[in-house]
Amino acid sequence: MNQKKVKEQGKQKEKKEQIQNYLDQICGQVRAREVHNDLREELGNHLEEMTYDKEQEGFTTEEAATYAIEQMGDPADLGKRMHKIHRHRMHWRLLAGVVGMALVGMVLTWIYANSLLDLGNEYSSVHLLYTSMGMLAMLFCLFFDYRKWIKSAWWVYILMNVLLWITPVIADSYGSLNRMLILPFGFSIDVTTSALWILPLAIGGIVISHFRSGLNVQMIFTYVALVALPMVLIYQISDWVRLSLFGCISLLLFGWITRKWLYTLITACFCGVAAALLLLVTDQYSRFERLSVVFNLDQDSKGMGFMNNAIIDIVKTAGWWGNGTNIPIGSTLKYLYLSYPGVMLIDVFGWSACALFIVGIVWFVNTLFKILPRIQDKFGSMIVLSVTVTLALQLSYSVAIITGMVPIMSIEFPLIGYGAHVILEYAMIGLLLGVYRRKDTVSLSRNYTRTHTGKSMTLSER
Repeated sequence: MNQKKVKEQGKQKEKKEQIQNYLDQICGQVRAREVHNDLREELGNHLEEMTYDKEQEGFTTEEAATYAIEQMGDPADLGKRMHKIHRHRMHWRLLAGVVGMALVGMVLTWIYANSLLDLGNEYSSVHLLYTSMGMLAMLFCLFFDYRKWIKSAWWVYILMNVLLWITPVIADSYGSLNRMLILPFGFSIDVTTSALWILPLAIGGIVISHFRSGLNVQMIFTYVALVALPMVLIYQISDWVRLSLFGCISLLLFGWITRKWLYTLITACFCGVAAALLLLVTDQYSRFERLSVVFNLDQDSKGMGFMNNAIIDIVKTAGWWGNGTNIPIGSTLKYLYLSYPGVMLIDVFGWSACALFIVGIVWFVNTLFKILPRIQDKFGSMIVLSVTVTLALQLSYSVAIITGMVPIMSIEFPLIGYGAHVILEYAMIGLLLGVYRRKDTVSLSRNYTRTHTGKSMTLSER
């Protein structure tokens, strides 16, 4: 009896080794190692099922295992097919668009810098440094496993709120803007802009990881509390632009997480009215007047409407081919060009270049939104949504400013404008590309479908 049991155990061991060797050959063809365990589990279970069925029909253990492996097919061929489905992918078109925008930014900065004589090399060098640092940050985030973000979401959230709290105090001692955190070697961090990009990801990671069961009252109150704290801190810094953008993105993510769009719309209306009343009561810097100046540009052409009228004049006089690269050194508008490169683009290259540029921006934003339906992982899709909407809002405003018919606000042109903000923007693009890169290798056990027809078994491509 014991000999029979030992013999049976030996056969089972041989069967497992035979199946394991077969799975090793398959996984050897799949470069994305993070999917190996899922593939082994799925294919191994399928082999076990077929082996068991054949054993019930009277096959020996060895014969049943051999039959199951034969039905699965050649391991090298199956492994190559699995690799085609579950491999890291690069979104080359989007990457080309990012590089194109970086080149546009560097060309415009070079043209601008060379019109300022002694300061020219400084501006060009600094922008090149920021762009290079941004590209390095993008590459790091591209290869960084974004799923690790969830584990550190609480720490990131706490850190950003601490920075929002202490930065105004430190900034006062340096006499700088109260949203700028001064660092050694001449570097600085715009904490409200950083919060705009980073906090929605941290909040989303916290909510998704702690409330997997779905919508409930506790989740709603937790989300509201997580959003309210940084909004209060940003309000104390008086950065209404970033406060408004952060509020819009937070509301959008709330609707996306809960799927309660009607409630989200009602909440958005309520928050909008509350924000308008708060701005009206505490408007110490004539913000309403600056927002409404576009409705009476002729009456205030030398005051708050000066910049808008200047932009309109530039657009009217640029023509189809522009005024060339010689920016008048004594022109007051040279500082406008540094903040709003789109206006400079029209002045230098004309309406034709501007039209081509706008088409490129529309294509870029459309490409970003097309990524969202392809991401099955919930946290990954939240990252794509947050980054895409944040970029789209800022790009839309930066393009609209070219008309001169929108209020002048402190929104930098993403990826093109001059400043350290491009480092964070490139990093966020890298994070988005990293999500896309892993779209076919994340959460396979939840996202693939097993089909069995005849001799073949494939994992459906997402």
